[in-house]
Amino acid sequence: MTDAATRARELQRQALVIDGHSDILIPVTDGKMRLGDRVVVPDPLGWQPPFTATHGMNEVFGFPQHALTYGPMGQYDIPKLVDGGVTVQICAIYIEDGQLDWSLKRGLEMTWALHQAVAENPGFELVTTAADIRRIKREGKTGAILSFEGFEPLGSDLRLLDLYYKLGLRVASLTHVRRTPFADGCYAADQPGGLTELGKQAVKRMNELGIVIDLVHIGWPAFWEVIGLTTAPVILSHSTSTQFPDENTEAGALGSIPRPHLDPQRDRAVLEAVAKTGGVLGIIWFYQRDVDTVIRDIETALDIMGPDHVGLGSDLYGLELAPPGLEDISKVPVLTQRLVERGHSDETILKFLGGNYLRVFEQVWK
Repeated sequence: MTDAATRARELQRQALVIDGHSDILIPVTDGKMRLGDRVVVPDPLGWQPPFTATHGMNEVFGFPQHALTYGPMGQYDIPKLVDGGVTVQICAIYIEDGQLDWSLKRGLEMTWALHQAVAENPGFELVTTAADIRRIKREGKTGAILSFEGFEPLGSDLRLLDLYYKLGLRVASLTHVRRTPFADGCYAADQPGGLTELGKQAVKRMNELGIVIDLVHIGWPAFWEVIGLTTAPVILSHSTSTQFPDENTEAGALGSIPRPHLDPQRDRAVLEAVAKTGGVLGIIWFYQRDVDTVIRDIETALDIMGPDHVGLGSDLYGLELAPPGLEDISKVPVLTQRLVERGHSDETILKFLGGNYLRVFEQVWK
């Protein structure tokens, strides 16, 4: 074993590893898998779908059929979290277009699915405090944080945010890409609007409850309004050194999926604003070309934001859309070793792996 590999292994052993985003609750809630089982899905190469699926994300983003069928299955489960040395995985509630008429029910079903996974797996816990994270690490367990990817589960009733908080919600974004009663997402309109009055009340209530505000997917006007209103650090849980896709996408045969594209001149103000709140950018793996481009994203963010404001934000969804070498969450040690080889300090790497998220949680959570 090389010196770099030995050092990387020791850092993984020490680290509180926190990943910023996974959609694994979708297939768990749909009954396609159990979170405690090690899931293996067919290789996309040569795979033929049993039927042609229609799907909201397929229409909007052009997801390939394998990703539509299996989603993040085979990329996140408790055994893979353990293999990757992951202390805590943030697990999102996301409402599909076809579920909007029963979004409250769907949100509660997804919440139940996570609570049920905790009940079924003694080494797996629902995390609601920073102390939980430190204890889970000491005890050699792993855990999950419940998050919203869009406020659709609330409908237009902000009172339900308090209910979800009692059920474990600790991170939330106001929007996915669509419009909600709270704000416009980044694809809601050609010229998206900002926060509604209800959205402004939501920012205040999240600050009061101690829910971390996630600004991923939100439209530009609302992004800047939240930055101006929040009294607590904010995060971008799964993004690149640019929050939004480049205008010249390189999706090719995969339709209109936006490939992450770095434009520090365009996005420096966004990253600096997040850092100024004390927040964190979680670096996405989804649809990156390879490990080198993920490392480039990390290092660009480190240069702009500094070592206190960069973390993990994998957001894997489909094997075809994962960078070779980072096919599932068990591959976190690959990034650790590459950062060691690139000459980054132990302190910087430990902060990136989870220390920065933990600091935010300690500041925000009550």
